[in-house]
Amino acid sequence: SVGWDGQLYDCDFNQMLELPLAGERPHVADFDPAAWRARPIVTDRHCFGCTAGHGSSCGGATA
Repeated sequence: SVGWDGQLYDCDFNQMLELPLAGERPHVADFDPAAWRARPIVTDRHCFGCTAGHGSSCGGATA
């Protein structure tokens, strides 16, 4: 997800909870696909709703 200010988040729920990507707060202008694939995904308890298929747009699982 991309915030109004260009900050990147792992998903829309993380954006609303203000949980930025791990490490520095990357901006869409600095997006690097290789770095994106190599980083850990920020997760928390709210992620279980999506992995159970009850998220707003999620229906899969975390790897």
